[in-house]
This record gives sequence, C-alpha cells and structure tokens, in this order.
Amino acid sequence: MKKSNYKFMLLGIILAFLFSSNVYSQEENIVTGKVFPAGMITPMRDVKVQIKGNDASAVLTDGNGSFKIEVPSFPIDLVFSKETYQTNVVTVKKASDIIVYMNAGEMAKNDYGQKVGMRVRLNTESRDGILMLSSTDNRFRYWFDNRVYFDGAVYFGDNEYQGEDNAIGNGVNIRRMRFAMKTIIWGHWGGEIDFDFGNNGVDIKDAYIRYIGRNWQIKAGNFREPMSIETMTTSRYITFLERPYSTEQSPSRHLGIDYKVWTNHFFFEGGLFSSVIANDLIRDQNKKQGTNAGWSVTARTAWAPIKKDRMVLHLGISGSYRTPKIPELGDPINSFRYGENAETEINRKKYIDTDWIEHSKTKTILGLEAAYAVKNFRVQGEYIQTRIYRDTDKVPEGEDKVKLGGFYVMGSWLINNADYYYNMGDAEFSQIDFRNNQKGAFEVALRYSYMNANTFKQDEVIPWMKGGSGEVFTAGVSYYFNYNVKMMLNYSYANHDRWADGKGKYKTYNVDSEGQDITPTGQGGIDFSTIQARILIAF
Repeated sequence: MKKSNYKFMLLGIILAFLFSSNVYSQEENIVTGKVFPAGMITPMRDVKVQIKGNDASAVLTDGNGSFKIEVPSFPIDLVFSKETYQTNVVTVKKASDIIVYMNAGEMAKNDYGQKVGMRVRLNTESRDGILMLSSTDNRFRYWFDNRVYFDGAVYFGDNEYQGEDNAIGNGVNIRRMRFAMKTIIWGHWGGEIDFDFGNNGVDIKDAYIRYIGRNWQIKAGNFREPMSIETMTTSRYITFLERPYSTEQSPSRHLGIDYKVWTNHFFFEGGLFSSVIANDLIRDQNKKQGTNAGWSVTARTAWAPIKKDRMVLHLGISGSYRTPKIPELGDPINSFRYGENAETEINRKKYIDTDWIEHSKTKTILGLEAAYAVKNFRVQGEYIQTRIYRDTDKVPEGEDKVKLGGFYVMGSWLINNADYYYNMGDAEFSQIDFRNNQKGAFEVALRYSYMNANTFKQDEVIPWMKGGSGEVFTAGVSYYFNYNVKMMLNYSYANHDRWADGKGKYKTYNVDSEGQDITPTGQGGIDFSTIQARILIAF
C-alpha cells in the first residue's frame, strides 16, 4: 500500500474520532425532564425552562410536561417559571432526565384568602352527551348527571260503587327534574350531590362521600340502601316508566355507611343505615318526643355464573333488618307502613296501603332476583317478602306479625341496533350498547307484577290487616334516539281486590241495606287501564 493511502486513512480516522467526540459532547450537554405541580402527577404544559441569565435559551414544556434543553457545561442553573407559580431554580450537575415540581405562587389564593397549594389543568369534553372535565391523568374528574322527564297519562275504567265513582284525573307532569354533580379527586376520593325538583318540589336524593379502590369502595352519606336489581337501577335505565308494586318494599335513601366489592363474576354491597336527612318536621318530632332515629342493616350480593360478551346470567339475594325510623311530626312512632301508587305517578291514589302499623318492633325484608340477557333479549324477575314483628303486649292476639309480599317477571327485546349491557360493578343492567355506533333503537317489553299486603289469621277468609292486593299487566315500547334521549309509551291494566281501598277512602264493592257485601265474587276492587308516555333527556 502506498504511503499516500496510509495518510488518507489516518486522516479519515482522526476526522471520524473528532466528529464522534463532538456528537458525544453535544449529547452530554442535553438535559431532559418533566414538570408537575407539587404533589401531583398531572403534567404541566407551557412551563418556561431556561438557563439562568440566558433568555435566548428558553424552551416550553409540551402537553406531557416534557422539556429538552441544551446547556454549555455543568453544573448549571435552570430556571422554571409559569404564571401564578413560584419560580423554581434547579442546579443540574450532569446530563440527566430530571423531575421538577412547581409550587403555587402568592397570587394563587382561594375565596377565603388561603394560598392554593396546586392547580390542575382540566380537559373539557362531552362523553356520550355528558359534560366531563378531567385532568390528563384522570385523577381529577367532574361531571354532571342531569335529567328531565316529561310525563303524561290517560286513565280508563268504570268503578262505580254505591253511587261513588272512583274517577281518576288525566294529566301531565314533570316527573323528574334532577340536577346532580359528581366528582373524583386525588384519584380515589369521590362525592355526589343530587337534587330532584320534580312534582314541583325539592328533594335531596344523593349526598355522599366515597373512597374508591381498584374493585371496591366505601361510601358515607345519604344514598339508596342496596336491595333489588330494579330498585338499584337508575331511573333513566329502567325499562318501564315506573317500577313494579313489589319493589316498593325495598328501602329508600337513608343516611349511612356502606362497603362494596366486586370481581368479574361476584358482587357484594352492604351497610349500616339510620334515618332520612332530617327536615323541620323530623327535627320537631325528635325535639318534642325524643324519638330515636332508628337503624337498619341492609346487604345485597350477586353472582354471575355466566358472564361473556353480550351474555350474562345474574342471580342475586338481598336482605334487610330494620327498626322503625324517626317519623315526621304527627305520624305515630314505632310504626311501619307500605303504600304505593299503582305503577303510575300522575294518579297519586294509593289503593294498596296498610296505613301505619303501630307498636312495631322490627322488620325484615328478603329479596331474590334473577336475570338472563343474551345480546338484545332480556328476561328478569324478583320476589320480595316483608315481615313485621309487633309488641305482643300491645296488640290483639294473633296480630303480632304482618306479612307482605310480591313479585314481578318481565321480558324485553331491543329490536334493532343495540344490545343489553351488564355492569358487574353495580350488578345491574345500565346504558344499552349501540351496535357499530348506529344510533336509534326500538325496544318492546312485557311485565306482570303482583303485590299482596293482606295478612290473615289462621283459618280466616277476611284479613285483619286489610292492606289490599293487586296485579298489573304492562306492555311497553320505547325508542332510544341516542344515549341521552328516549321516548317511552306504556299501556297497563291494574286489577285490585276489594281491600285495596286506600285505607277506606274508596268504595270497592256494593252493599245492601243491611251493609252486607252483595258484589259478585271476583268483581270487587278498583280496576283501570292506563296509557302513559314519557320523553326524557339526560345530560
């Protein structure tokens, strides 16, 4: 090889070494990192990062809070600044990937003049029509759950006894007008406030605090006690306009503390509860009579032995042990009562009504539930039984126990574009699944429900507790415009016995001049048909 070739080869090696050294030197002088609010994992964007005293070196963090800056040498001071946050100076001793936290500045104060520890940028979006504000890491979320239901009903039936016509007035109403806001903060803490302004009144529904684990939660405040799949399902997802007679046995919302846990096939929720949120009438009762608030233990568990994509078999059981709650002023203490409208709300008459069952000590409720859904077909049913135990020293012989019970069975079919969705986290059916994002689906459904609030003594044919019994046949058709808007139309026929007379308010049979019942067997009671419709929006 010629000497000139050696010279060129040596020159090439030297140049390559110098070039690689320069590149390596440049890489050594790069500092990268991320910026967060102090104590947070939500990245901060648009934070200015610069070499101290060198404004020309400034760069901004991106949407992930990341930055990259070239420096001449080490150690070096980097300055991090953003409006309303304290300027942070960090000494960097070598090329590295660093994490920087920013504290809120003196300008960031709340309405009480207290310094704000940190600020989180929230992203605003509409999720299936629900306004949601959330941080990038989802540790902070705020969303609305508002609803308006506009109902109308027409009633048909001829129930004239002894010249008294039990007429029912047709009408329209705002059945529900709910305003609710929910939140999750700091990743695990959550809360909800929920008011109902329907029926021209104001009612506090949910008001609670909760701590959320990966597959469990603890909740405290005012909320519905866990019993019955139909009762626990929010009203915007139930198949018919109103829930069946029998589910009125389930407890309503009360103050309490509750624990819930679930897996892919198992669900459990149970808690200890006291009275409703105290209003002025309840406070007066406590003040004047020293009435105890009462307490209850209620739990519900469910098992889904079959749980596949668009197929589920649900089996559940629930129970509640209760003492009388604090009543409103004027209502008797140590009493329970069952009374419910005939699966319609425009007609406010309560035909099945036990009135107050005085001298009560405890009450137990047992509920059994089953449901099966495959794609766009679903069948569901429940049986609920109530037993009330009274003070034997204060009631006539044989009247120390009251037994109520009822059930319903239903089937429904989403004719097109949608399937049923089962949520194991609540052990219930919730928002339907539209297929291939095609909005618009028809649903048809049938339901039979029965409720018996009569209690008989042994070998007697007339009940001593004449609460009444009744059955309701319902057919419904609904159209889902999208996830938020639904139109519903129901036809129902209610058939009551002669003891379902609203605590004696309504004539339910004919009598002769001596007061003897002369109504043919099977023809007593108030029976009527209802056509009712609803359009609802949830947002």
